Amino acid sequence: MNAAERLALGLVAAERARRANVAGAEVLEIDGLVLALANLADPALSSVVVERAPRDAGAALRAAEAEFTLRGLQLGIDLQVGRHHRIDEAVRSMGLTRIVERPGMTIDPRALPDASVPEGAEIREVGGAEDVEALVQVGVRAFGDDAEVGRAFYGAGARGLVHARMFVAWRGAQPAGISAAYLDRETTGVMGVGVVPDARGRGLGSALTVCAARAFPGADLVWLHPSDEARSMYERLGFERVSDWEVWTRQVGAHGANLQAEAARLP
Repeated sequence: MNAAERLALGLVAAERARRANVAGAEVLEIDGLVLALANLADPALSSVVVERAPRDAGAALRAAEAEFTLRGLQLGIDLQVGRHHRIDEAVRSMGLTRIVERPGMTIDPRALPDASVPEGAEIREVGGAEDVEALVQVGVRAFGDDAEVGRAFYGAGARGLVHARMFVAWRGAQPAGISAAYLDRETTGVMGVGVVPDARGRGLGSALTVCAARAFPGADLVWLHPSDEARSMYERLGFERVSDWEVWTRQVGAHGANLQAEAARLP
């Protein structure tokens, strides 16, 4: 299995894990599609990822959209371009709007350089309630998250999952950055790397990335989806592009803006 396919399956596993502790969340399967539904006020936290090629891509996507509509949601799908051509064609024939394009990047964690934690800062794995609230508050400052939605989604998923680990960077008593790692067999996904504005430009994002990438010692591949702003940082760490990804949604506007914000968390 090549790196691009491992990344795609790792994303599916991560999306399942990210909803495991969320009250009211659902994970549905429709002919190779996985509907990861948070059912929260932020519709961008409900999306489709592709586990395998559907027998009938068009019918599967229409059935997925019907489930979204039933819940008052607008369809959104995270798509690896060229992985399954019939899904690419079906998505493009549905009248959806492409709102995000980004690369999928990977590295062997053994090739990662050390990234020093800036002086005066430390990185700790999320443990107690104080750490969970710190993670939420960094999300508010770094990504513009709604605090209540953050507690319900990111906070709920910060503890108690065997194959997920979250990290908070602290400067004294103040949380300054976050990152998350999700394990799928020997593949680690890095998500949600964020640093508050007044702590940026000091190497904290790199340190948080390396910390998450090494969270599971048995892994031999690490993947992430960089934002445009962060891509050069990951390239300096040695990550290489292995695939292209797109986010498509039924409607631009508030929903599209929310999906773009959520896409920025990857990482």
